[in-house]
Amino acid sequence: MVKNSYVLFARLCVELFQELPPLPSDESHGEITTVERQFLRNCQMELENLSLKTELPLVYVDESKYWRFIKTVRVLAEVFNNMKTTRTTRKSIIQVLMNDILPSERSTDAMNLFLSTIEKLADLQFSDEDFNQLFVSSRLDLQLENKYNDKVEVKLRKEAEDALARKIKEVVDLTERLLQVEALELKHKAKLQLRTETETAVAIERDYMRWKAEIFESEFNNQLVLRRESEIALDKERKELEGIKNLLETCFTGQKNLKSQVITWKDKYDQESSIRKEKEVALSTKKLELEIFKQLAGSYKQDADAMRQERDNALKTVQEIVDEQQPPPSFICPITQDVMKNPHMAADGFTYELEAIQKWINTGHRTSPMTNLKLSHFSFFPNRALRSAIEELGR
Repeated sequence: MVKNSYVLFARLCVELFQELPPLPSDESHGEITTVERQFLRNCQMELENLSLKTELPLVYVDESKYWRFIKTVRVLAEVFNNMKTTRTTRKSIIQVLMNDILPSERSTDAMNLFLSTIEKLADLQFSDEDFNQLFVSSRLDLQLENKYNDKVEVKLRKEAEDALARKIKEVVDLTERLLQVEALELKHKAKLQLRTETETAVAIERDYMRWKAEIFESEFNNQLVLRRESEIALDKERKELEGIKNLLETCFTGQKNLKSQVITWKDKYDQESSIRKEKEVALSTKKLELEIFKQLAGSYKQDADAMRQERDNALKTVQEIVDEQQPPPSFICPITQDVMKNPHMAADGFTYELEAIQKWINTGHRTSPMTNLKLSHFSFFPNRALRSAIEELGR
């Protein structure tokens, strides 16, 4: 994996080959001590053995960022030689950048994205000075690096590892979120497809139901037309039957009328014959009675005169008796001692003139005028029988 990474970064640095700082040879008494320097040495060896005719990916790096790019390569060298970084993680980084199956037009985009991400690991600030000043400062940095002890180197390496681990964690989290988004998109697409299929099925079912309803409506209309035609035919036959029935009834009625007229004429003839005979008998009888009545009329007149005289004498006698007759005590009011005109019965069972008994109660009396006992109530009921008798007497 480490050797492959050398090839990877050698390809990345092919455009910057002339700007790489001169590296001491292996006989420089151990002057190359850091992993970064060793990595750059291996990159140079790979470049020397690499054919320039090989098709390389195009990587655009601005001139003001040349030296920063080289410093980034140094940091990456330390990352790829770090045993704490898993083999799977390193392999994933290489596959993202240099996977041969990626289209050529995407290689540049992938590398630019990778470089823009790992530039944060370098944590370096550069001014717009020319390249020579940057080169001199890099030589000074290299001399200072050779003076660091092992503890400082380990500390820096650990910090770089922690920074890279955090960055890798961010990348993994971003990848997980992207996967979640993709899963949600797939789920949404599945739901959308299911909804589309459901809507299609509902539309098919709706069309089927509409077609079925149209068939039922057509059949219903046909049945309705047949029913109306049948009703019209039945009405026509019913009217014809009613006409025949009326005609028969008319014939029967005419026959009955003729019979009744014949019977009536016969009865009238019989009655007139009998009446004529009776009139003849009655006339002869009346003649006899008239003669008898004339004889009796004289005697009746004498008797009537005698009876009229007796009646007049009797009426005169009755009038004298009526004038002398007095009203009975029940017609007299116990309070006023006069004949009552509007007799009413009180709670004590006696009958009084209504106006007199009301006046008695209104003056504060609560007892009976006859018994001197307290009345149970003050309601009065008309005595219609007594009133009729009084009125009869007045006539």
